[in-house]
Amino acid sequence: MASKCIHCKAPATPVWDSRAVKFKTNVSVCLDCFGTAEYHDYPYSYRGVFDKHDWAFKSMHPNTPSAFQDTVVSKLAPQMQQALEEYTPDQSVLLHGVTGTGKTRCAWAMFNKGWLHHYPKYSEFLTMRKLEQKIEQGFANQTHGDVIERLTSCSLLVIDDLGKERLTQRMETDLFSIIDERTSNKRPTIITTNYNGSGLSDRFNNGETGTAIIRRLKDYFKIYGASVTQ
Repeated sequence: MASKCIHCKAPATPVWDSRAVKFKTNVSVCLDCFGTAEYHDYPYSYRGVFDKHDWAFKSMHPNTPSAFQDTVVSKLAPQMQQALEEYTPDQSVLLHGVTGTGKTRCAWAMFNKGWLHHYPKYSEFLTMRKLEQKIEQGFANQTHGDVIERLTSCSLLVIDDLGKERLTQRMETDLFSIIDERTSNKRPTIITTNYNGSGLSDRFNNGETGTAIIRRLKDYFKIYGASVTQ
């Protein structure tokens, strides 16, 4: 659940510290109380404190690519529009379809909704390339177990472009571990892919691992498929 405003107990809006380049997780205030309530330290008004320290409200995750910050929902494929409309932050979702249907745009919009809901808990949006890099770095730094634990336990995880490149056997095993543990513990996960079930299965070297992953996607994820572009 999102952090609460210390004044009215409504969901707080994340506060970004531009000097430290990080969120002020100890400052919990909502937009409504920003103009009326007082801060505990000089100059007491929230507006004065924000100006003094170069703080600002940020309702979009700072890692959101600029190309996805102004998504026009009506330009997404109808199935992606439906997915975004029906999305709730504690839900696991699979978005599949051909290139150009807006899967990644939809996933970023969902991620920002979910991130706000779960803030200040850790959330992660990763392309498959970045996921592989993170895991490989974990092996190189002898922190592989810590990397997998962080990915399985974070409040919200997005994996973009599953199946775009064939996976190594080690990566397939780690991917199964991540998805299996997250689904078992009902931790929300969003996955995008260009493939349907049979096409995605062909992207795995180990057929049993691929089948097991696809079974969990079918059992635990709400699935939206788009076959036409706008």
